[in-house]
Amino acid sequence: MKSAIRGLGLAVSLMLVSTAAVVRQAKAQSTSSSAAYVYVQVGGPAGVVYGYSASSSGQLTAISGSPFKPGTAIIGSNNTQFFTLGKTMLHSFAVGSNGAIGSQLSTAAVFDYAGNSCGGGINGSDSAVLDHTGKDIYVLLQSGPGNCAVFQSYIVNSGGSFTFNGDAEEDTSDGAYLGLPSILGNESFAYANQGIGHYSGDVGFQRQSTGTLQFMQFKETDPAQPETDYLPSNPDASPTGNYVVLQLIPSDGGGGDGSDPQLGSYTVDSQGNLTTTNTSSNMPMSSLMGPFSTFSPDGTMFVLYTGGPSSGTSYGDGIEVYNFNGASPLTLNTTLLTGTPISQMAWDTSHHLYAISQFENKLWVFNVTGSSVTQADAISIGTPFSMVVASQTATTGGGGACTAPSSAGVDVCSPSESATVTSPVQINAAATVSGGVYRFELWNGNTKLLSVDNGIMDQSLSLAPGSYHLTFDARNRSGNHEYATRDITLP
Repeated sequence: MKSAIRGLGLAVSLMLVSTAAVVRQAKAQSTSSSAAYVYVQVGGPAGVVYGYSASSSGQLTAISGSPFKPGTAIIGSNNTQFFTLGKTMLHSFAVGSNGAIGSQLSTAAVFDYAGNSCGGGINGSDSAVLDHTGKDIYVLLQSGPGNCAVFQSYIVNSGGSFTFNGDAEEDTSDGAYLGLPSILGNESFAYANQGIGHYSGDVGFQRQSTGTLQFMQFKETDPAQPETDYLPSNPDASPTGNYVVLQLIPSDGGGGDGSDPQLGSYTVDSQGNLTTTNTSSNMPMSSLMGPFSTFSPDGTMFVLYTGGPSSGTSYGDGIEVYNFNGASPLTLNTTLLTGTPISQMAWDTSHHLYAISQFENKLWVFNVTGSSVTQADAISIGTPFSMVVASQTATTGGGGACTAPSSAGVDVCSPSESATVTSPVQINAAATVSGGVYRFELWNGNTKLLSVDNGIMDQSLSLAPGSYHLTFDARNRSGNHEYATRDITLP
């Protein structure tokens, strides 16, 4: 069987000839009205970047000053800084209040640090990923003279400079190639695809309190398959809760012979092990052989899509949108753009789903709910190489932000203890932690509801009827925590 292997670059590297883009006239639009800023790099990893502001309804408007010219492959943005990676250098750029990419802030020469023997030559570094908080970047170097792969960790400082934070090295002398890690919502573990020839497998990482990744051994209990074994592949970690979705490919082959891949939902235990209660009879079967997929930021939706034709198989192109049900099997919501090869997809926090296609030279926006998906916008854009979506966190102005306590602790201004409230619930809290707040999260039991990278939480939150035990958890980079709790009821 010819198994799909996760792409190792920032995006599919197929290049087309045209680099022209159709850009809409910029309109006056305030930052507060933007659900997200969308950046599309065209022509390749050194191409220009077109920026768009997405409204709450998903309509796209060009950002003033677009296109931008960072000159290197785009990685991600934390709304105040924008990050790119060249063959030898990590870069940060300022981001304006309107989403415009500004002047360069800092650089880091990745081959000056530990792990540099795993990369180099004419190809340089392979790829990089920004974590959920926007404060840690992981650079993957591989195919070097030592036949190894390494994940370098860099801390992003407030001024945009980088601090090297360690590395995790893997022996790949057996010919294995690694994909970028997918980080679990509680930040404890991460998982990546490992390809060896036509075989795909998974590797795991434990994320240290400092933010560095360390390779770990973990157990994976797969569903029983009546006639053959599954080849688990392409792990995607949920950004909320302790769940991972794996593509399970029957080892007797693929194509229209009843051996199409299935999608399994796994629970992650405290040691990073993966188990599932899904069975071969209730897991959804896909007509797409990934290897690309993505979770929505709130963990309620899962999307599988293809990056190009699957030569020699009957697998099609397009998008499959699933409702994610925790440990229960996924359920198909809808299929989109059937027959269209999709190069990359991304979400914002307003349930807009973005897709680019190098074959169609287009950027689409969809509004996604648990019951339907509708197209919000579509524009022509030449040779889209990769895409970054930076969500804008809207505040409700519900009485102003809490004042952080003068000593270590968490103050919760809303909701009140034992309150009966209606959805959306106003969340208003502030935290102080020695050394500064690295991450501030809101949990209901084992489910993460919100996360911010500062000490102020001032947002509205849609919740279903029921009883909630809310835990406000603030911590610094060293792993010191401060907590507060609230029990609330929604009728």
